[in-house]
Amino acid sequence: MNWGKRKRANLLVNSRKYLYKLIWFSCISVCIPIILASSVYHHFSIKKMEQYIITESDSSLILMKDRAERVLQGIEQESLQLAKDPLLLQMIDDSDQTNAILWHVAMLDKLSVVKNLSGFINEIFFYMSTNQNVISNEYGVIPKKDYKYEEDIQQLLDSNQQTRWVQLPQASKDGYITFARMLPLVGTGGPKAILAFEIEVSSFSKFLEADTVIMTRGTELIILNYRDLFDKVQQDIDVWQRTSALEGIETVVTSDKLADRFIASGIDGKPAQFNYIKNVFSRTYVSIVPEQIITSQLDWIRWLTFLILISFVGMGVILTLFTARRAYSPVEQLMMYSRDLNDGRIQNKGNELDFIKACLDYLNKEKNKFVLYMKKIEPSMREKCLHQLLSGEYAGKNTLIQDCETYGIDTRSTNVVLITEAENVVHEKRFLPEERSVVAFTLANVMQEILHNQSDLRGYVIPYQGKGVVILQFNPDTDQQVIHEGTIEYANSITEALRAYLSFEVTVGIGRYYTHIADVRVSYKEAEIALQYRIFQDSGSILYIDEVENANKQTILRYPRELEFDIIDSLERGDVSLAIENFKKFAELLRLSQSYEFVHQSYQILFSSLIVSLDKQDVNLMDIMDNNLFGQLKSKQTFAEIFGWFEETFFPLYIWLTQTGRDAGGETGIQYIYKYIKENCGQDLSLVQCAEIVGVSPSYLSRLFKKETGMNFLDYVVECKLAEAKRLLRETDSGVSEIAQSVGYSERNLNRIFHRHVMLSPGNYRAKHR
Repeated sequence: MNWGKRKRANLLVNSRKYLYKLIWFSCISVCIPIILASSVYHHFSIKKMEQYIITESDSSLILMKDRAERVLQGIEQESLQLAKDPLLLQMIDDSDQTNAILWHVAMLDKLSVVKNLSGFINEIFFYMSTNQNVISNEYGVIPKKDYKYEEDIQQLLDSNQQTRWVQLPQASKDGYITFARMLPLVGTGGPKAILAFEIEVSSFSKFLEADTVIMTRGTELIILNYRDLFDKVQQDIDVWQRTSALEGIETVVTSDKLADRFIASGIDGKPAQFNYIKNVFSRTYVSIVPEQIITSQLDWIRWLTFLILISFVGMGVILTLFTARRAYSPVEQLMMYSRDLNDGRIQNKGNELDFIKACLDYLNKEKNKFVLYMKKIEPSMREKCLHQLLSGEYAGKNTLIQDCETYGIDTRSTNVVLITEAENVVHEKRFLPEERSVVAFTLANVMQEILHNQSDLRGYVIPYQGKGVVILQFNPDTDQQVIHEGTIEYANSITEALRAYLSFEVTVGIGRYYTHIADVRVSYKEAEIALQYRIFQDSGSILYIDEVENANKQTILRYPRELEFDIIDSLERGDVSLAIENFKKFAELLRLSQSYEFVHQSYQILFSSLIVSLDKQDVNLMDIMDNNLFGQLKSKQTFAEIFGWFEETFFPLYIWLTQTGRDAGGETGIQYIYKYIKENCGQDLSLVQCAEIVGVSPSYLSRLFKKETGMNFLDYVVECKLAEAKRLLRETDSGVSEIAQSVGYSERNLNRIFHRHVMLSPGNYRAKHR
């Protein structure tokens, strides 16, 4: 027992290939949109963060520039004020230096005051070439030859620049950058003195921002902020020499732009973003951000995107597993139930669909066996007896009575036959003509079900000659009125049930009531006659022979020849409405005859006369023969069917065949429509409009157009408009909107049609074919 359970479990696991495919495809369907959405989110997040970093870099550069300018311009302003001081000017102009000691003391006081105004000024010295002395706030008055920056002073004297920021050899070794001003400010005798401010680079750099380097290139003062610079090189190395040697710095110095951004190699040889601003004071501010730093700042976005992706994919996979299991549950139950019913008759398959297919094949084989069996036993003996009774095959009364007693058919009841026939099921294309037996079987089943549910009725229901036939039986003592009311109620139940549940419109013909079983054949014939009355009057869905038949009326049968002439004359003149009116009068006169044979044959005569009329007008009758119009008319059994056929089918065809030749100057109707569409493709063409031109119904023109051309009306109109638009694009210089308007389209619709049919836009088509 346990071995059998394990084997069954293993079989179920091995045969769940469809479930696994369902899970895989569902997971792929879930993952692809999530991955695409995550990629889009990652792309836009990276772009937004990069823009934020660039904006932050710009703000940092501007802030550094503003801070530096406040300090540098303050120092330059103090230097200018000191250069204009009268004491300093007297010392330069008085070569005798009669008051030298007093002036030196006063000058040292002034230098100390100015030096203390800024924390970045380490030393201020004043050199006079007349006496070769240096006045320094740090060393006092000292001869030039004894001053530590003697070489720097000589380099300044050799320069012809009035003011400059410069990295002097000796001062730069001590970590200073020098602002020097040649004195006097005005005059033609050349420089006589130098006023220099030594600025401590380290404190100034820290004030601006960490990792800031200050250097000079020619007359340019370059203040450079290199992000995380001292993480890459040691701080005690001469950093400014390495940074000044960068190719990007050379690009900044030689550039004519006041501000720009570009990517070049950094101090470690890896890409870095260079951002710089220049001003009118020959100062350049540069911000260098290594790409590696930007990338590291974006890593959190990548990780966040990855976590979101994993979360959503995981959630999607879990939901997919759950929903796939729920969706697969009916299939699994079906598989288990099928195997329980199988009992070894169907070989187990490795795939669920193969197993279900094998089950369906087995059911199909069993169905075929059942059909063969049903054919062998159908009709049953009782049905065979009833068929013989309705067809009148019983020659002797005794044989009929004997068979009825044998098969349990009551012979002492009042009998009435009802025939139920479905209307237009073939015309509506729900069934093929050869499937009338299926329709009859369906009608009989419904009639049998209704009869079974009505306890006060009894009888026998059989499918017969494409119709449902029931023989109702009543007690012989039942009042005739009660019998008739019960029969009518049953007939109403049939029509309502078939209309509600099967959408069948049916007509029920009822024969007269007879007490002898042999007269059932007569009642059946009367029910058939009652159904024939549909041809000349519409009297509802239930036709009782006594109500529709006027047996006592004697009518002289005369064919309405004058109305036939009027109908033909109306059609020859192209007046369809008058022809329909005359046809109504024609049908009304036929209805008064109360003769099915006369009415049906009169319609055939009218149709033949119309064919003769077409032949006299040299119309090609092959169009009529191809459509089997005689057979179509013969199949119509009701007045509505016959009238609708003449009105909707034949009269439009008559007008088409006679009028299009005249209107189109000898061309066929379809050729005329071809020509009309091509000549008027710029208009809003419709099927109704073209049908009115040739005088046929739109539905008939649509069918004929499809038959003759192999395409529907709308496709041909689009093809003509497209061809005209192509011609205008090739041969004219008109704009696309003008061409679209000339062919009856908006520019948007023309673009859509070109993309659908030509796989190009109108503009690309013109460029390709001009």
